[in-house]
Amino acid sequence: MLRVAFFLAGLLGALNLYLTEAIIVQTVSVLCILISLGVATVWPEPLPPPPPSDLWSEAPEIKEREMKQCSNCGKVVDQKWSMCPYCSKKV
Repeated sequence: MLRVAFFLAGLLGALNLYLTEAIIVQTVSVLCILISLGVATVWPEPLPPPPPSDLWSEAPEIKEREMKQCSNCGKVVDQKWSMCPYCSKKV
């Protein structure tokens, strides 16, 4: 929509250039034409609408990693870890 608006502004600038005799108005019209048509050609396309919400899956209820508790501080750590990241003791 904005691309069309800039294109129409360029056409109005061209019409103004054709109808006027004052050099300053012609200069401003040429600048208006160049800027508006330049913006109309490089203006990005709008983003597509987001996908419907029913395409998203729910988060899994169970964690994928096997966990165990640290024997020193009691925090839950990954099963594969040999040291607790919280208390730096052997799990």
